Amino acid sequence: PNNLRDATFIGMENIVNSKILPKLGHLKIGDITTNRVTMFLNEISIMTDPKTGKPLKPKKYYKDSYVKEIYSMLSRLLNISVNEGWIKDNPCKNAIKPKKNRSKKLPPLEPEQIQDILHKTEEFDVYNAIIRFQIYTGMRIGETLALTWDNINFKRTITINKTVNFPRGGAIVGPPKTENSYRTLGMSDSIYNLLKMVKEEQNERKVYLKNVYQDKNLVFSNPFGDFIHRNSVGTRLNKIKKGTDYEYITVHFLRHVNATLLLMNNVDIKVVSAHL
Repeated sequence: PNNLRDATFIGMENIVNSKILPKLGHLKIGDITTNRVTMFLNEISIMTDPKTGKPLKPKKYYKDSYVKEIYSMLSRLLNISVNEGWIKDNPCKNAIKPKKNRSKKLPPLEPEQIQDILHKTEEFDVYNAIIRFQIYTGMRIGETLALTWDNINFKRTITINKTVNFPRGGAIVGPPKTENSYRTLGMSDSIYNLLKMVKEEQNERKVYLKNVYQDKNLVFSNPFGDFIHRNSVGTRLNKIKKGTDYEYITVHFLRHVNATLLLMNNVDIKVVSAHL
């Protein structure tokens, strides 16, 4: 656990406690066979009612990528048993993973759809500002919500060196997703003007709220200076996309919108990849 980000460890702990232990926790390690693992993967691929625990009707399936994540966690646990000599082979090795709900490749937004989002977020408030910032920068939402003013150089650079997660409601700030996620982005006129507006509005709030304001030096903060939860940004995006032909997009999808804009402006694909 010491080598893992706090949020990652909590996510793994949740998978073990909510998915693996209820189904397999009563078994001895030696009784967990390849066939039992295959049965387990099929069972947990089916969505259940959180209150009754019974399968939903009509039957619905979790995405294959989610089931794969649970499989990987179980395999890692059983590898420990192999290394300790408790079992000879990992029963996950030849287990059959169900393929019920493969993630569909979503179409990129058309220029007019992007323009519609920008039009609907013209009126300034912090949530509209975040959505526009996501489109302009392509940053991960956790990176954006963790930004502090020392990451912003109004000489036109943004330094990305942390992210924030909300595994149990509270904010946990940690390192970015990968080593390549440490990066410095240039600041376009659109980003520059947007951040100036954010700074001005925030300074006015500090003066008005005085001691009530909790100054954590965040670029994007709630009215009292604390972290904004990513779900709140998602709620605003849901209002923007409701009734449109791009209702399938998520806050994370805005990263792809930024990539689309860059490619439309003939930016080299390698540069786009490094940017994101």
